[in-house]
Amino acid sequence: MMINNSEYTAVVLAAGYGSRISDMTNRPKCLLELEGKTLLERSFTIWKNLGIKKVNLVLGYKKELIQDIAQKYTDDFDFSFYLNEDYKNHGNTFSLYLGIKEIEDSCLIFDADLVYEQCILEEFLNKKKSSEILVGEGSLSDVECAKTMIDSSGFARMTIDKREVSKVELEKFTFAGEAIGILKFNKEHTSRLADLASVFLSKPENLSLNWEHLLNEFLLLNEVGVHKFLAGKWMEIDTPEDFKEAQIMFEE
Repeated sequence: MMINNSEYTAVVLAAGYGSRISDMTNRPKCLLELEGKTLLERSFTIWKNLGIKKVNLVLGYKKELIQDIAQKYTDDFDFSFYLNEDYKNHGNTFSLYLGIKEIEDSCLIFDADLVYEQCILEEFLNKKKSSEILVGEGSLSDVECAKTMIDSSGFARMTIDKREVSKVELEKFTFAGEAIGILKFNKEHTSRLADLASVFLSKPENLSLNWEHLLNEFLLLNEVGVHKFLAGKWMEIDTPEDFKEAQIMFEE
């Protein structure tokens, strides 16, 4: 039986160049293949199974290659395309804004370099809380981990990436897990996030920043929950080593 998640628009942040993996491929990272299917197509299959119909693709680097893949799935999805023309200087906060600014309902935001099992997203969508960050196991001491910090009520209040958590932050918040790059927002929060992004990006120094910086401002003003999954495989692919690990994980 088809699950109805038609209220969601899936927003894919796929504009980036992927410099850390450029020695391995000159294609967008979401077109890396596992078991003969690109990362993007793996997501398409999961979304179709879960009844998601609307997809906003935010493109930049070699956009035509991604559009060619999407063309094969026009019977399954209603696609809208958005272009981050200056993708080397405008970070994925800018891409996120392009992808959500015209949405009038709930949204799911995906980093495009993810590979994950269907059970993870299915469980996330079946939760009753309307706006949440999806997190998995992570290490507080891992600098590379996108650490999600929650308050005493269980609401996410900040994400910390590429640095250690300070003593002051640990006194205020508790580590909930690693944000894997999938966010869920209800209609009201989607609109609020787009409005805040517009203000945030009006400052030139913010144009190059990733969405964690915008999200940290948003989380202080809005009650966004955290859903931690305990079963299912996933991998964010930033480096050739990540891809090799994903091959072992998903092609066994």
